[in-house]
Amino acid sequence: MTTSLSKSSTRPDTGFQVRRHAWSLDHVHGRMPLGDAAQYGRTVGPAGERIAWLDTETTGLAGGTGTYVFLIGLATIDDGQFVLTQYFLSHLAHEAALLEAILHDLCRYDALVTFNGTRFDLPLLQTRFLLSRMRPTFDREAHLDLMTLARRLWYRRLGGYSMGLLEQLVLGVERFVDVPGWQIPSLYVQYLHTGDLDAIEPVFAHNASDLLSLLALHGLAGEMLLRPEGIRVVVDWSGLARLLEARSDIDAAVRCYQIALCDEHDSSVRTRTVTALGRIYRRRGLVQDLLALWEGELAMRVLPRWLALERLAMIWEWQCHDPARALGMTDEALASLNGGDPLHRERLVHRRERLRRRVSG
Repeated sequence: MTTSLSKSSTRPDTGFQVRRHAWSLDHVHGRMPLGDAAQYGRTVGPAGERIAWLDTETTGLAGGTGTYVFLIGLATIDDGQFVLTQYFLSHLAHEAALLEAILHDLCRYDALVTFNGTRFDLPLLQTRFLLSRMRPTFDREAHLDLMTLARRLWYRRLGGYSMGLLEQLVLGVERFVDVPGWQIPSLYVQYLHTGDLDAIEPVFAHNASDLLSLLALHGLAGEMLLRPEGIRVVVDWSGLARLLEARSDIDAAVRCYQIALCDEHDSSVRTRTVTALGRIYRRRGLVQDLLALWEGELAMRVLPRWLALERLAMIWEWQCHDPARALGMTDEALASLNGGDPLHRERLVHRRERLRRRVSG
């Protein structure tokens, strides 16, 4: 690992430390060099010329007004390096001085990237600022919380989306020596009681690893959205397709929806996926693709038979303009319902009566 490190000792007039680390942009963390990760990350956002990656360590994992932020890691690309600045609160009484310093630093950046910053880091920092009679606000448009992407891309496949899980199963990063997150508050309390900085050293390393992985994950998410055909890691294809569709990359979304349907056996997820793909076909006027999609679902027998028949009836009525064929499909759907939800039956009966009127008329 190519890194340089400088330390500044705690000064009596500030009560906090500032440490800086720097890694060359060709340093590989996870699946690509840091420089590539920063470039791919721009595909995801947020918008802005100067982006910073932020992670905090606190005296409690639940937040609240009694929770201090004692270590703030703020990283950026500067002078051809990935530069991490860590602000460490050496004495609780000097919290305001640390917050003033970090606020001054934050003003240099256009946007922030975090992992769970929406629910934890930024609200907690906001609370600390307010308690110190400072009133900064964090612009939602200038903040990307990668946890929201992680949930969409990996939760169903991995059963979770914590940073530790993503490091192990997606990024391929292994922390050989690391302090668990739940232990960090007690290490800081130990430091406050003893003044022994060695007790807190593992927390600095933990924070640095978090920020390296944050950049690596940012870059991987960007690469997946930019080049979904080249994905080499586990992913929820349906979740990726929805992200691509939201970005108006419809062709890529279609390919991902199609891949998702190849091995999706969860009825509810499959219903959402095939409905989303069908919506695209319908908007594009691809009637034959739309028919083939739902006829394939009827043959697959993963979805309820009545549902596939109902969707086919809708296509025959509205896209193919064949109400007689649609009526036959609706009759089959009602026969397949076998009791079922009264609302579903009521909807199908209503469709059947309308189609009967159209056919007879």
